[in-house]
Amino acid sequence: MNRIIPALCALALFTATHSVAKNEPAAPQSKITYTPFNVGEIKPEGWLRDWASLAARGMTRKIGEDFTEFRRGWADPDQGGWWHYEQTAYYTDGFTRLGFLLDDTLLINRSRRVMEAVMARQRPNGYIHSNNQKYVDTWGTTDVDYGLYWSEGVFCRAALAYYSATQDKRVLEMLKRVYRNFPLFKYDARENHHFGGGDLDNIRKIAGLENMFELTRYTGDSYYADRALQVLKAYEPAYIQTWVKEKNFLRTAMCHGVSYNEASKLPAIGYIWGAGDEWLDASVNSYEFLQANSMLPIGSNSSNEFLHGIGAFEATESCDITDFMWSNIWMARATGDRRYGDRIERDAFNALPGAVNSTFTQSLYTQAPNRIPGFHLKIRDDGNYYKEMHWPTCCPANLNRALPNYIINMAMLGTDGSLLWLTYGPAHLKTRDGRYDIQCETQYPFRNKLTFHINAMPAGQILRLRIPEWCDSPSLALLDAKGKPVNAKDYRIQITDGYFLVAPKSDSGNLPKTIRLTLPMHPELTIANELFPAYKGTKAPSWGMMVSPDTERGLDGFITGGAYACVSYGPLLLGMSMQQRPGDYFDINEELWHEFRYALHSGSLNGGFLEEKDMPARFSWRLDNAPLSIDATVHLVDWQPDKGDPVMPTEEPAVLERDIHIKLIPYGFMAYRIAMFPFVSK
Repeated sequence: MNRIIPALCALALFTATHSVAKNEPAAPQSKITYTPFNVGEIKPEGWLRDWASLAARGMTRKIGEDFTEFRRGWADPDQGGWWHYEQTAYYTDGFTRLGFLLDDTLLINRSRRVMEAVMARQRPNGYIHSNNQKYVDTWGTTDVDYGLYWSEGVFCRAALAYYSATQDKRVLEMLKRVYRNFPLFKYDARENHHFGGGDLDNIRKIAGLENMFELTRYTGDSYYADRALQVLKAYEPAYIQTWVKEKNFLRTAMCHGVSYNEASKLPAIGYIWGAGDEWLDASVNSYEFLQANSMLPIGSNSSNEFLHGIGAFEATESCDITDFMWSNIWMARATGDRRYGDRIERDAFNALPGAVNSTFTQSLYTQAPNRIPGFHLKIRDDGNYYKEMHWPTCCPANLNRALPNYIINMAMLGTDGSLLWLTYGPAHLKTRDGRYDIQCETQYPFRNKLTFHINAMPAGQILRLRIPEWCDSPSLALLDAKGKPVNAKDYRIQITDGYFLVAPKSDSGNLPKTIRLTLPMHPELTIANELFPAYKGTKAPSWGMMVSPDTERGLDGFITGGAYACVSYGPLLLGMSMQQRPGDYFDINEELWHEFRYALHSGSLNGGFLEEKDMPARFSWRLDNAPLSIDATVHLVDWQPDKGDPVMPTEEPAVLERDIHIKLIPYGFMAYRIAMFPFVSK
């Protein structure tokens, strides 16, 4: 059944009991940090389980069967370079987490075999990497290729996930041996050397510090966190001086996207374990810079493979989809700040489905908000095609981590005893000890209602439900087991720091059986300008910057480009499909594709309609499955972008034809699309 609602009147259907201003400053709060539940204690349901099941039947299963490198993976000690172990560690982390979320025996057994093989080959000094003699000889020292410790750290994330799901003490002991004598690296603060993007690349060697902090959480042994803090604080001249005192991000902005994400979260993790407030400031500042200067509307940072501003045809490397999400999960753990939940959702609901086909069997190495046949990225053109495998293999492997990481970290426990629900989707939290049994029933983000069934939760506990920054009129209803309203006077309900806080008034009291959260959505038009990094007086190169980064210089600043406009609906980015049928994944015969030279204007959404379709019985991100669409009015404009270097028109284009109606649907359902339109003021 179709339901048509006037887009600009949809808010009137709900009466908001509270109002939250957009961009409200976060209120000061004492240091409260958050911890996720064990892997497998939150399981996906509804449309989210359908999508996860597609992943399990698709890439997450097939990569390990169809490609030699992944069949061998971390279980094989005889591969040469560290990059083999980096890429297969991404994959191991992905199928390990997804297997336990879905109780998928094939994936669980695959993970068990890898863990058994690595435990069996671990040397007495803790070494678990390959038989490459150079790595054997240099492991445990500071004089080593950063990739050895980086790839080891990525695998150890997978091992921690396996332990979280199984409580297998042997895996924990293996990890303790790996990190018992982690090298005491120090930052090279040589004279006249400025902390830059090349340094962030090298910092990947200490990314394993996050595993050391987690080891203390799991074991209760403060040794690992203390040693990790010792290493982290040796980098104070870099992190604190550059990102807190100087706030000079132009040097570090010349950086590989993955390196930026992996390095930027480490100070915040240290803050969780006792580093001072300035360490949290370093991470917060770095991500605000990223948000302002390299964040694409799809929810992931640009990375070609270096950070490269904001543009309709600027790409994000698929590894960044996963790593940006992972880093923002850590930022949420450190702060509870709702903005990180918003960023995680935009990434998960836009960039992630945009990187894979609807059956989760093929992926893109790079994607840009606008994907028009015949318009190619200047680097890695084949990376913009759907393929079962790309070279290098990091992106197809790393993509398998994103969806399970989203699910695992939807809810967290605070050090103040509260339960924080950070991100949304249909899911069931049920802990092994029986203390928590909460089901979130929803079709979010395609609908605005979320129903929480509280089957078990400790007496007197506070529940925090995130109110997204885009929502200005949320409402909350408390119901009994029969769905009848309960007396709100028996509960404490308030809005603090962008969350609904709900708790029984008595410490021995319980929450009502059902809590219904409504987050009204409406189409929103955003107008801005493209923004490109400047290097030596001109627009910075992309791929060329990666080959030889000038770490001493950094960027000159940013160049403002042409105006663009995009449309969002809650956390979803909307766009116009250029496909005629769901199967149109080919990039040939440009003349068969329809007109794209449309521009949005300030009245494009006036009088538009939101059309809702029933959710499909089996969800997938197929073009014909889109559960909602919005009618928009556009103008045809004289825009002839250079196919080799397409950008928004730098001057407002002439209007050729006015008031054309197009249909906008969520970004993730389209293989070819326009999501960032030229803007005209007339």
